[in-house]
Amino acid sequence: MFFNKQFYSTEAIILGLLAFISFSFISSSIYCFNDIVDVEFDKKHFDKKKRPLARGAVTVVYAKKILIAFFLIGIAVGYFLIGFEYVSVLLVYFILNIFYSLVLKKFVFLDILIISLGFVLRVLAGGIATETPITNWILLMVFLLAIFLTLGKRRDEILLFIETNALVRENIEFYNIKSIDLILKINAVIIVILYIIYSFSINAIINYESNYVFITSIFVILGMIRYFVLILKRSNSANPTKILWNDNLLQLIIIAWILCFGFFIYF
Repeated sequence: MFFNKQFYSTEAIILGLLAFISFSFISSSIYCFNDIVDVEFDKKHFDKKKRPLARGAVTVVYAKKILIAFFLIGIAVGYFLIGFEYVSVLLVYFILNIFYSLVLKKFVFLDILIISLGFVLRVLAGGIATETPITNWILLMVFLLAIFLTLGKRRDEILLFIETNALVRENIEFYNIKSIDLILKINAVIIVILYIIYSFSINAIINYESNYVFITSIFVILGMIRYFVLILKRSNSANPTKILWNDNLLQLIIIAWILCFGFFIYF
């Protein structure tokens, strides 16, 4: 919406909010399913044992009822208030994550790809709901960035496992810190290069009606460097959200990137 000048459209904003609500219910139903599947593992987990299902505050039967209710509400909101095409993406996201919870999360690196694909589906769903054109560039950049963030989280989990022998997830013992670091560096370089290429592309120049979109690359480079430093320092790197909320410099870089893009788009 921001990149398509739709902040002036009340209809687009309402559809965006409905999509957010619908997707939140679907995501919540998946979290319920995952907690049901992993309840025995979570009981032994140093942190997840605090979850309602693991500590016995909520029964499995009740959790299943919540799962079904959230799923039906999410689908109903999506189908009746947005449309079938949007719901089809929701269903793909739901099915993919069900398979992830049951089987796919046990496979090294495949679990990272599945999680990253989930972020791509979220962007795609948002684009369909608000009728915002989603380019292959955006989908590719979201996919690569999601891989980068997930790898950072895995890196911290590996170090935690090495230091404390705490099994933070079932397949963590099969990961290798050197492999993670190598892929992280390669992924970061690819993201920066592709973003710079996109910023100079005819597509970007036409879409944003400016020959200076490449300036936003500065903030992407700074953001990647800053995040990489935080990962290596292990500053809340177990959770990308915590990094964003706790690091003022990274927040300033992201705000500067948004303001810079906003200037090209709206002025």
